[in-house]
Amino acid sequence: MNYATVQDMIDRYDEPEMIELTDPDIVAVQAAKAERALADAQAFADGFVGRVYRLPLPGCSKPAPVPGDPHAVQFVPPPQLTRVVCDVARYYLYSDLAPEHEVYLRYKAAERELGQIAEGKAVLSCPWGGVPGTLVAGDAPGDAEVFHGFSPRRITDDSTRGYA
Repeated sequence: MNYATVQDMIDRYDEPEMIELTDPDIVAVQAAKAERALADAQAFADGFVGRVYRLPLPGCSKPAPVPGDPHAVQFVPPPQLTRVVCDVARYYLYSDLAPEHEVYLRYKAAERELGQIAEGKAVLSCPWGGVPGTLVAGDAPGDAEVFHGFSPRRITDDSTRGYA
């Protein structure tokens, strides 16, 4: 499942900006360049999300009624992942940004949000109910069971000889 599409980016950042970022001739959005940035951004997000959720994510089940089946659903990515991946992909499409630029600040915010998810301090959510995927372990992010292996030690007079 792709977390975001070129159309998602156009809807968020407007077509003129996407044309400027993807087409040196400033004629039309070059989908291939935008899709490459989206794929890189999704891989970046998966590096964080995959620490908590099994990949690939099945997605959120969103009601999508159709004639004859009012209970039909479609599986879509969690909306926060769509936003985050769009912000990261947009950042990837820029060649040079100052640290105070809005695109850079949104990229850093996306990175922090993904870090929070990876640490179990935030979760992916489905606004229509349900869960976006299966947790790697435990019942909630950060609840994974950790096993430690320790070897037994025997302290005897012989093993402590020479220490004062």
